[in-house]
Amino acid sequence: MAFNFEEARETFEQFLIIMDDQIEWLIEQAQLRGVDLDGSLESLDRLETLYTTMAATLSEDEQDGLRIVFARYLGDVVWEHHGGKWTLPLDDPKDINFNMPVIVGHSSCPWLEFNPIHTMHCYALRPKAGMLRSIVAHSVDPQILDLSDLVEDDRRLLDSLDRPARTVAGSGQHPRMAWIYWGGEIAMA
Repeated sequence: MAFNFEEARETFEQFLIIMDDQIEWLIEQAQLRGVDLDGSLESLDRLETLYTTMAATLSEDEQDGLRIVFARYLGDVVWEHHGGKWTLPLDDPKDINFNMPVIVGHSSCPWLEFNPIHTMHCYALRPKAGMLRSIVAHSVDPQILDLSDLVEDDRRLLDSLDRPARTVAGSGQHPRMAWIYWGGEIAMA
């Protein structure tokens, strides 16, 4: 069965249409439990506590639905504080965010997508205090990772290619792994 792009867009539109009602419901549920969800970045810590409390008595399927509601709130907080817009990536079926509502334009990296549903799922799998705020902070202001110190000296690499290579078998070695010996250095192939 072929993917139905029109149906995906309609589902996304419904996601946006009911967002305010679901966020309002979540805020009411929080108030009933003495939790203040005021839309601040600090409220994300309270959102974690609320999710843990509410999800504790629910089935897997109910937890999935609850995470979507919480993701709407999380995404709304990111949008309110950092800008951007909700969008539905449908360009690449291999993209991890394919057909999932994300926020773009919220970050110093224009191509970066914030996926609140994945973020809530991550929290649900391994709850850790401050996780949501940390993920948001890293999404808004990602740090460039300098890998330049991992670049090999080109001359050493070229010298090693001139030497003959031989495979070294190790005892108990996984059948799909081979160790290659390059004139004094061992690399996994």
